[in-house]
Amino acid sequence: MKKDFDYLYSIRKYILAVTGLFIISIIFGFLESAANPTASEGFLDEFQKLADRIRVIEPPLLQTTVLFLIIFLNNAIKSLAVIVLGTGFCILPLFFVAYNGQALGMVADFFSREKGVLFVLAALLPHGIIEIPVILVSAGIGVRLGYLTYLSLRGGGAKFDQGLLHVVRFYQEKFKKDIMPELKQGVGFYKRRLLPLLFLTALVESNVTPLIVNLLYK
Repeated sequence: MKKDFDYLYSIRKYILAVTGLFIISIIFGFLESAANPTASEGFLDEFQKLADRIRVIEPPLLQTTVLFLIIFLNNAIKSLAVIVLGTGFCILPLFFVAYNGQALGMVADFFSREKGVLFVLAALLPHGIIEIPVILVSAGIGVRLGYLTYLSLRGGGAKFDQGLLHVVRFYQEKFKKDIMPELKQGVGFYKRRLLPLLFLTALVESNVTPLIVNLLYK
């Protein structure tokens, strides 16, 4: 456990960086939706279509199971992809954080106008208090990997006059030596710590969050 906490501490600045981007994106999405309400309504159409497909499933217990699986697999696959593909110079994790932050801001503005701030909190906090930090940690790991990839390749050293095959082999060796150990550590942390939390998040979002919303807003 101490090893995992040490690893988490070592990537703290990357987590803080993506958290800052996430907050800025939320604000941007909120302001964008407030200025153009139809933008958020169009964005919510996809969620409504998915909800309609799930709603026709019988019995209701199966609806909950399907919803749980969709949420868990969606978050698990995307979080892992953000880590692994972060080696592509941070592009995917930064885009992922910015997009989700903007989406959250737009959704929060829409529902705060339609149903009030309390509804937004009831619909987001039960699972979001776990889900959002997990996603930000995943993105932080991806950004760290992307930055290390940049540092590894920036040094150069490949002799282009010896042909393309030499260059490819050179950078393959640098990737194996400099990036693979970090990638294995990040994926290992994901499997041990983040994946179980995503499982818990999916359980809460598919079972507890709807119950709280229904109790407050019949």
